[in-house]
Amino acid sequence: MDQGEPGVDYDDPNLNPLICDLCKETFDSLDKLGEHQKKEHTM
Repeated sequence: MDQGEPGVDYDDPNLNPLICDLCKETFDSLDKLGEHQKKEHTM
């Protein structure tokens, strides 16, 4: 089981898909969500 972050359950419906709290856009990875928030919402 080598899927990245230890202790994170990728089947958890709360994590998958990733949704931007601010605009409800959906992303398939945390990196993309983070980049989007930095670019679009200047966190």
